[in-house]
Amino acid sequence: MKEFLKTKGFKMTPQRELVFRSFFELGRHVSVDELYERVRQKDRSIGYSTVWRNLKLICKVGLAEEVNMGDGITRYDRITRDLHGHLFCVSCKDVVEFKAETMAQFLADKARDLDFEADGFKIEIQGYCRKCRKKNR
Repeated sequence: MKEFLKTKGFKMTPQRELVFRSFFELGRHVSVDELYERVRQKDRSIGYSTVWRNLKLICKVGLAEEVNMGDGITRYDRITRDLHGHLFCVSCKDVVEFKAETMAQFLADKARDLDFEADGFKIEIQGYCRKCRKKNR
């Protein structure tokens, strides 16, 4: 990671390393608040703004992207080569990834049929997870 950041013009500080490592260890869509809590468990001297700035840097260097599900909370998702979509429970705010190769191919074909060159896809489905549906019955 240190050499990767160096090629992008950034240096690896101990605080930055902790934020980066914590983000990738969580392995899921994470908000700044969630990442801050995780980092603070390991080093109470790191402030919220340090976590926020480094999360923005993770996006800037192309390792993550912002995911907005319409609930006002920005989450961050690792960028992978796997085509995937997101199921977002509007009740408990849980986010579940699903494979979307077939869906992405359909969307690429549809774009091409309409003489449109697609540069990427974001597939986000909002609704209610099983747990929340059971709770509301």
